[in-house]
Amino acid sequence: MMKQYLAIKKTQPNAMLFYRMGDFYELFLSDAEKAAPLLDITLTTRDKGKSDPVPMCGVPVHSADGYIKKLAELGHRVAICEQVEAAAGGKGLVRREVVEVITPGLVGDPAGLESRSEVAVLAIVGPPANEDWGLASLEVSTGDFRTTRVTGSGEQAEGLLLEEIQRVAPREILLREQERECYGDRLAERLPGVALTVVAAEMFDSASAPVCPDGFDPDSTAAEMRAAAAVLSYLGRNQPAALSHAPRLRPYRLGESMVLDAATRAHLELFENAEDRGRQHTLIDLLDRASTPLGSRRLSRWLRYPLVDPVRIAGRQDAVAYLADRDRMRGRVREKLKPVRDLERLLARAIRQNASPRDLGALRDSLAALLPVADELLSLGAASGEPSQTGSPLPEALRVPEPLESLVERLQEGLVDDPPVIPRGSRGVNETGYIRQGFRPELDELRESARRGREWIAELEQNEREATGITTLKVRFHPVHGYSLEIPKTQLARVPDTYERKQTLASVERFTNTELLKIEGDVMGAHERAAGLEREIFESLRLEALARVFEVRAAADATGDLDALASLAEVGRKQGWARPDVHADEGLEIRSGRHPVVEQTLLGRGTDDFVPNDCDLEPERIQMLLITGPNMSGKSTYLRQVAVISLLAQMGSWVPAERARIGVIDRIFTRVGASDRLARGESTFMVEMRETAEILSHASRRSLVILDEIGRGTSTYDGLAIAWAVAEYLHDTPGLSPRTLFATHYHELTDLANVKARVRNAHFEAREWGEEVVFLRRLVAGGASRSYGIQVARLAGLPSGVIDRAREILQSLESDAARGVSGGHRHSGGEESAQLPFSLEPLPQPHRAAEEEVLRELGSVKPEETTPLEALALLARLAKRLSQTEET
Repeated sequence: MMKQYLAIKKTQPNAMLFYRMGDFYELFLSDAEKAAPLLDITLTTRDKGKSDPVPMCGVPVHSADGYIKKLAELGHRVAICEQVEAAAGGKGLVRREVVEVITPGLVGDPAGLESRSEVAVLAIVGPPANEDWGLASLEVSTGDFRTTRVTGSGEQAEGLLLEEIQRVAPREILLREQERECYGDRLAERLPGVALTVVAAEMFDSASAPVCPDGFDPDSTAAEMRAAAAVLSYLGRNQPAALSHAPRLRPYRLGESMVLDAATRAHLELFENAEDRGRQHTLIDLLDRASTPLGSRRLSRWLRYPLVDPVRIAGRQDAVAYLADRDRMRGRVREKLKPVRDLERLLARAIRQNASPRDLGALRDSLAALLPVADELLSLGAASGEPSQTGSPLPEALRVPEPLESLVERLQEGLVDDPPVIPRGSRGVNETGYIRQGFRPELDELRESARRGREWIAELEQNEREATGITTLKVRFHPVHGYSLEIPKTQLARVPDTYERKQTLASVERFTNTELLKIEGDVMGAHERAAGLEREIFESLRLEALARVFEVRAAADATGDLDALASLAEVGRKQGWARPDVHADEGLEIRSGRHPVVEQTLLGRGTDDFVPNDCDLEPERIQMLLITGPNMSGKSTYLRQVAVISLLAQMGSWVPAERARIGVIDRIFTRVGASDRLARGESTFMVEMRETAEILSHASRRSLVILDEIGRGTSTYDGLAIAWAVAEYLHDTPGLSPRTLFATHYHELTDLANVKARVRNAHFEAREWGEEVVFLRRLVAGGASRSYGIQVARLAGLPSGVIDRAREILQSLESDAARGVSGGHRHSGGEESAQLPFSLEPLPQPHRAAEEEVLRELGSVKPEETTPLEALALLARLAKRLSQTEET
C-alpha cells in the first residue's frame, strides 16, 4: 500500500495527497505533519514499535470537504486520490487514482462557499511576451470566465492592470517565472494572502489550450487569449472533468465601466465597513434584497463595475422602473424566485463525478421554480397588450426554453421528491431509493425480489424459534457480515448441529444455516443489483442534465439579472429614491442628496434627522468646491454621499435624492480618513501621499475626486503648502479639471476662490449656544472661520482641565495671530524656531485671579450707557491693575 501511495504522491509533489482508505482519507509522512496542526486533527504514526514510524493522520470521507476547503483557503493544494474499483474481498490492492486537485483558486465542491462570494483563479501575461497585458479569470464554481486587455507596457498600464486584479480579487494567480520575479512582490503587496502559482510558459500558448469554448480563439496571439489558454490548461491539469463543460469566454474592456480602485472601495465602504471589515452598514448590504444567491452576486458585480455608457445605463434603469411601477407583480416575482437555489453552483456540483442525487434534485427543483416566474412575466405582457415578454425591458432570456422544460420533466420522472445525500465517493450497497418507482421496470423487479426476501427472512425467524425452542433467537443484519441467527450464550445448548458459527460477541453468538445462506444470497444479490442499476440510471440522468449546460447557464444569467433588478426596484421604491438622469455631459447636479447608509442607520436608531444637501459641479463653471466647517458637522458624510449617489446612478439604480443629473464619471477617486501600513513601513502621512499621488497621476476631466483633509499628517506649514499645491494642480493642469470636492480645516485655502476662477467656497453651518455648539449639517456658500475642535473634544469626554487649558492656549494663539506673531517664527536662515508664542507653564494664581476680576468688571459694563471718557478711564484702570499684577 505504501508503495502505491509513494508512486501516486510522486505525481503530485506540490499537493497534499488525500489518499482514500475505506471511509477515511489518510495523509502520510510530511503531508500528515503539515496538515495535522492546520486542521486541528491528531497526528499519529504507523508501525509505532519500529525505529522509523510513519507519521499519519486522516479525516472521514463524509466530512472531508470542510477540511479540504480550509487547506485551500490557507493557500495549499489538495490532491484527491480515490479508490477507482470495488474492493475484491481482500484479493489484491485496490486501484487508486487522483481524480481532481483542489487549489486556492479552483475550488472543489462549492457547497461550502459563502453564497455571495466568488473564488477566482486568474492568469496574467504581458511584456516582453506581448506588447500589451492580458488578463483572464475563471470562477469555477459559477462558470464565470472573463478576459480583458490593458494596452501598453509602461508604468500606467501596469497600474491599471494591478487595479483590475485587485477588483477581481482572485484567490490564485497564474504567471510565468519571469513575471513572478518582476511583479510577484507587488502582487503579494496589493493582494495579501493570494497564492502565486508559477506555471510552464507553454501553458500560455493559445494553440495548446485543451478545449476551445465559445468566445475563445485558439489562433489568436493576443495577450488576453494567451491568458485564457493558461487558465484552461490549468483547469485541465487539475480538474479535467470540468473541461468537458468549460464555460463561454466573455471578453470585456476596462473602458466599459467606471474604475473604482481599492482605496475608493474601502473609503466608500461598498463591501466592507471600516469598523470590523464586516458587511453590515455597507452599501451592498443596503442594496441586496435579492431572493437568490444569483441576484446577490449580480448586484455585487454591478457595484464593482458601474457602467459608463448612458444608453446601457438607461436600459437598466428602464427595467428597474418597470418593476418599481408594479408593486404587486414585483412582489409575486420576488416570492416565486425564493425557491430558486444557486443554479450556477448546483450545475458546478452536477458536473463533478461524485455529484449526489440531492444535487441533481436541487437543480431540478430550481429549474422547475423558474417556470412560474417566466409565466408571470409573460402573462404581464399579455395583460398589457404586449405580444410577448420582448415588449418589456426585463431580461428576455428568462423565457425558460423548451429543452429545460423537458429536462425538468425527465428529472421529475426519474428522481424521488426528496433524494438522499450520498457521501463523497461512496460505493456502498445500501445507497438506494433515490430513483422513483415505475421509472425503470427492471429496477422495480429487483426491489420487489429484495422486499420478498426480507419478508421471507422475517418468517424464517419465527420458524427457527419454533423449531429450536429458543424464544430469544433473532435474525440480525450487519453491513459487513450480512444476515445471521443471533442466540444468547445462555441458550447455546439448544443450538442445532446444522447451525454454523459465524461470529462470537460478549453475550451472544451468531450463526447461519443452509436456508439462511440461500435466502441471504437472493436478498443481497437483488439489493446489490438494484443499487448498481440505480447508480447507472442516476448517471444517465446526470449526463442528460449536462447536455443542457448552456441552457442552464443562460437561465441562471437571466435569473441573476431579474433578481438584481427587482432588488434595486424594491430598495428604490421603499426608500423613496428618485431615478437619476445620467448623460454624456460633464455636469453633476444633485438636489437634496442623502447618504443612504447613514440615513438608514439613523432610522434604525429611531431618529429621522438626516439633513439633505445639494451639489453642483461642472468643469467649466464650478470645478472645485472647497468645503470648510466644524468637526462633526457632516463634511465627510457629504463627500461620500456625492460619490455614492454618482456610483448608484451609473450602476442603474435609483438614488437617494429629490433629483440628480449625473454626467458620466470614468473614475471615482477618494482620499479620506487616516490609516497606516505598518507592515510595509508606511506611516499615515505616507499612505495619504501615496493615495494623493495616484489621484494626480490617473485622474481625468471625467473623474470625480474626493479629498478629505489633505496634508494633515505633517506640520502645519508643510500640510497647508501641499494642500494648496494639490488644489492648484487639479485646477490649473491643462486637460485635467476633474470635478472635485475638497474638504479641509486649513481655512487659508478659502483664499483660492479669490484667485482661481472655478473654485467656490462652501461650509457646514454651526451655531454656538453658551458652551454648546449645535451642528446644523447644512451646506451653505462661503468659507468657515472656525472648526470648533475644542467643543468636539469636550463632547468626546476629555477632562475639563484639558479643555480649559486648551481654551487658554487657543486664546493666546489667536491673540498672537491678531498681532501678526507667527506660531513658528523663522530665523534669517529659514528654519522654524522652536520658540512657541505662549508659555506652556500654567498662569500664576494671582494673575489668573486678576484676569477673572477684570473680566467680571467688563461683563458688568453697559456700553450703551457709557460715555467715551468713562470708557477710556475704565480701560486705563483695568490695564493698570493687570500691569501691577504682572510686576508682583
